[in-house]
Amino acid sequence: MRKRLFLLLACMACLASPLGQAADEPQPQVRIPTVTRWVKVFTELELSLASSVRGRDDAALQKILADDFELRTGAMPGTPTPRAEFIRQSLAPGDASFTIEQMAVHDLGDKAVVSFLQAARSGGKRTPARDIFVVDVWKRAGDDWLLAIRYASPAGARDFVIPGAAAETPAIPKKY
Repeated sequence: MRKRLFLLLACMACLASPLGQAADEPQPQVRIPTVTRWVKVFTELELSLASSVRGRDDAALQKILADDFELRTGAMPGTPTPRAEFIRQSLAPGDASFTIEQMAVHDLGDKAVVSFLQAARSGGKRTPARDIFVVDVWKRAGDDWLLAIRYASPAGARDFVIPGAAAETPAIPKKY
């Protein structure tokens, strides 16, 4: 009986002590973002694509793009930029510094739809006016993934050309 009483008093003393009270106080919430397996896989693929562009590595860029790749932009939704023109524009000298943020991946089996903010940087500083919202459609080719279609549109200012897109709209004759 004495042991039980002593144990009960000891427990009550712990609860009444400052240590017990500190445990009851609300702790500051720290939000740690979790990255899904697919976000990790496609972040690596997107960074590999960006590295190919920054390094002006035509061979690496050729390997990651599907043969029928095309770029579509919000400014010219009915006029796709074909693969060869995308490569030519992407490998041209320019500032291609950015980070990938806010990625989402939709796994559709042998295809994946990946969206993200391509957050622009210039001189090491963020330049939100040049941010691009990108939606990439990837397709599985054996053990690899190939970029099949890229949809891109300014996320900030609307007065600049998307890198890799043709600056001029080609004249397409209408058939009546």
